[in-house]
Amino acid sequence: MDLASEMSRPPESDLPVVLVVDDEEAILLAVRRQLRRSGVEILQAVSPAEAIAVLNEREVAVLISDYMMPGMNGIELLAMVRRRWPRTVGIMMTACEDIRIAADAVNRGLVKAFITKPWNSDDLRRSVADCVQTHRNRLEGRSVEIEKMAREIAVQARAGAFALARAVDARDPNTHQHSEKVALYAEQVGKAMGLPDGLLEDLRIGGLLHDLGKIGVPDQVLLKPGRLDDAEFDLIRRHPRIGASIVEPMGFSEDIRAIIRHHHESHDGRGYPDGLAGGEIALPARIVHVVDAFEAMTADRVYRKACSLDYVRDELRKHRGTQFDPQVADVFLAELDAGRIPGFGLAGRATG
Repeated sequence: MDLASEMSRPPESDLPVVLVVDDEEAILLAVRRQLRRSGVEILQAVSPAEAIAVLNEREVAVLISDYMMPGMNGIELLAMVRRRWPRTVGIMMTACEDIRIAADAVNRGLVKAFITKPWNSDDLRRSVADCVQTHRNRLEGRSVEIEKMAREIAVQARAGAFALARAVDARDPNTHQHSEKVALYAEQVGKAMGLPDGLLEDLRIGGLLHDLGKIGVPDQVLLKPGRLDDAEFDLIRRHPRIGASIVEPMGFSEDIRAIIRHHHESHDGRGYPDGLAGGEIALPARIVHVVDAFEAMTADRVYRKACSLDYVRDELRKHRGTQFDPQVADVFLAELDAGRIPGFGLAGRATG
């Protein structure tokens, strides 16, 4: 049976489930072989998307994830698991040069352990056994009342997100509905990339709030009709940090906070405020970066008229791999050409 077939029909058993995610089949087979007498049921996935499909169907005790994978890296997958399946215990499996990343995942509470490649079989089995026990403890200690409270907080957070987004857009008539459009575009890209409902919700809220920090930018800078000088541009560049500090105590998810702080980070590391690059930037922030640029270029601004769609397409293609994540840019352009970006018909023609 191939891996895809195994994923579509996961076997049922009373054993705790260990899900191993790696895009190298040899790694998956090695882990399965070394854990076969560990009293666990082993499931395998060759991509984060396949792992999410399993998590939606089964109670997974332990998730063992590689870091470097196409579409979504291990940190992003583990962060999603921590948020949506908090009883599942994470283990990160990395190459030696990724130790800093693995340690960061431990410090953020995304994983209980990490294993370096090549690994020691006894260490692997001990780590899995420890994590299975942690999962068992979480099952025994779960609280329906806590889960109900979390749902209520989420509802309140979304209501607050809409109110804050409208307050930001209302300051400048030229950017009316900018945040709502960014949220819609980001959600469509997320759907095209096969992201789960929880992450689509984060894209909606993060898209609405991405420019929240502009509340802290003076009107004479935000509404200036001409080119900004260096000091004024420095004020504009502060808005991601300001926005992140505003939402810090609000209980928003890590992905929403990443969108707000990192939606101006560039794929090549030349963005701001933290100079992150590539996979260091959370996938939702990479998505919002692309759609935010598209919306800004296709709308009238106080300092210029809207750019033509041909020009915008060329800009996205020219800067894919430098300013923009290449996969996200390609998905967005495909959705635009197919007429699936709200407000734009087939071939990207504006419809209103």
